[in-house]
Amino acid sequence: MTAPLPWSRAWRQAARDFWSDAQPGDHFRTAAGPLLADRIADLVDEVDERLGHPEDFVVIDMGCGDAELLALVRERCPHLADRARWIGVDVRPVTRAGVESVVTEVPALLDIAPVRGVVMAHEWLDEIPCDVVERDGDGVDRLVLVDADGRELLGPSLADDSACADMGVDASAMKSWIERWWPLSEPGDRAEIGLARDDAWRWMCGLVTSGAALATDYGHVGTDRRDRHRGGTLAGYRAGALVRPSPDGMVNLTAHVALDACAHAVPGTTITRQRDELESPAVGPQPTAAEVEAYFAGLRLRDPRVWGDVGWLRWDA
Repeated sequence: MTAPLPWSRAWRQAARDFWSDAQPGDHFRTAAGPLLADRIADLVDEVDERLGHPEDFVVIDMGCGDAELLALVRERCPHLADRARWIGVDVRPVTRAGVESVVTEVPALLDIAPVRGVVMAHEWLDEIPCDVVERDGDGVDRLVLVDADGRELLGPSLADDSACADMGVDASAMKSWIERWWPLSEPGDRAEIGLARDDAWRWMCGLVTSGAALATDYGHVGTDRRDRHRGGTLAGYRAGALVRPSPDGMVNLTAHVALDACAHAVPGTTITRQRDELESPAVGPQPTAAEVEAYFAGLRLRDPRVWGDVGWLRWDA
């Protein structure tokens, strides 16, 4: 029987197994679609204009899946389509026309960076493995361990640097992050440690010499964590259904992003919500079926109960 591991280590291997053959659309829905592509294309155009329409303009999509969103954005930028490079980065090859494929796990060193243009990531940060800490009945914050079947147990205290180091985690860094971003107060309270997400956002922004970085993702800030997420947000999805998170390689694992921590990692980052970034399409007195469909799609994208609370992190250089 495999010994229980900290969530980050178990999750990392499970994600590699899951994405070796899983198709995103088979397990979950995202906000990616024409309306989101419209807004991102506006951002791309805005950056291109600000940079003076450079010949070496690049748009990169991290964790792009099959690059559907990137291709939709490209279609909406016909004046840029042939001048710019459109690059999809994922653990599997991308085969869409007009999109270059880079196959790698990220964050990583990329030969294509640094760039002038836009580096984007849609629902990628929430899939970066993170550790989980829980306050026990004695008020001690302890590392949560998990086995391959998803059974959890409380591991060493964060006060025990040596025991945590034996598990491959930095207890001191965790404690500092929790104290600043997700303090626990009651037994059973849990925190998902966002250090790796902070590093990933810092890495994304570091790829840009001039232009913008954009990450859109399920996320929370301090008031959300205190009022709504005392037990954390770690979840699993399989075949479109919410299931118990289990690092068995059969489940898509995700946890919301601490948006304020990421923003703090890169000064100048702004945080907005998708409901404020998108507008519902207007419909005429006798709307077509396509107009009605687009209208209701816009409502879903702006509805806080669906995708309206998705966070937008943006940094401009």
